[in-house]
Amino acid sequence: MDQTALVVIGLAVLVIVLVLLLGGRGVRRVRQGDLVALSDDSRSRYIVEWDRIEARFVDAPEEAVREADSVVMSVMRERRHPLEERSLPKAMRAARRDATMGRGDKTEGMRRAMLKYREVMEMMAGARSKEREGRREMA
Repeated sequence: MDQTALVVIGLAVLVIVLVLLLGGRGVRRVRQGDLVALSDDSRSRYIVEWDRIEARFVDAPEEAVREADSVVMSVMRERRHPLEERSLPKAMRAARRDATMGRGDKTEGMRRAMLKYREVMEMMAGARSKEREGRREMA
């Protein structure tokens, strides 16, 4: 192998390494400390709204799941969390996948989605309602 081929291979490897290093920067983990804190009034309002949504799940699961997505996104927006799909918490992305399950038991997918939305809600609101502390997992 001549020197020119080695230089070309070396440059190709360097370009690949740079692309891999720079490509990973697009997805930045958001730490709780990077987010704006909710006021006590906002936190209370979101917790009350969340409890209403969970109670509604039994009678209208599809509507409750849509409302859950909306209220969680509102909390995240208020806390100034990046809202691009790739920046959303893993549980949020999983909740959206479960909520839109096309095969199998659709209600089971919505139930799992609600549990994941709850996980994100508790992480973003930073508190659980007093009513929920003693409550068991959704049926």
